[in-house]
Amino acid sequence: MTKFSFVSHDSFPDDEYTKELVYLEILVPQRVAYVRKKATQGGMFWSVASVGASRNGKKEFFPAAMQDSNFLEKEIKKFLDDRVWEKGQQSAFVNSSLPHSPTPNYEKPHSMDEVASQDELPF
Repeated sequence: MTKFSFVSHDSFPDDEYTKELVYLEILVPQRVAYVRKKATQGGMFWSVASVGASRNGKKEFFPAAMQDSNFLEKEIKKFLDDRVWEKGQQSAFVNSSLPHSPTPNYEKPHSMDEVASQDELPF
């Protein structure tokens, strides 16, 4: 069974380090890195980690992950803004009609290779 499919490809011949960007739709549970950033006006906000690449002399930023649902993105940002994990709740799963097992305690991965091997990702 295919667990991922191609979405898009872009190239950056002008960038010194980033030469290509490919988005894949991955159909398995996954971990997504969110970072807290400071806006130029001083406000703080949560965002998915991103990668920068230069095109025509101008730096562009691309999110490392994207949700298909604005509702999911709003729920994730509320979870992060409310710092729910500090209150002992590890997930925003609230539908009691579905079976639910506690979120396992994972050690912090030290590399992307370690994450891929733990999650049996297809890369």
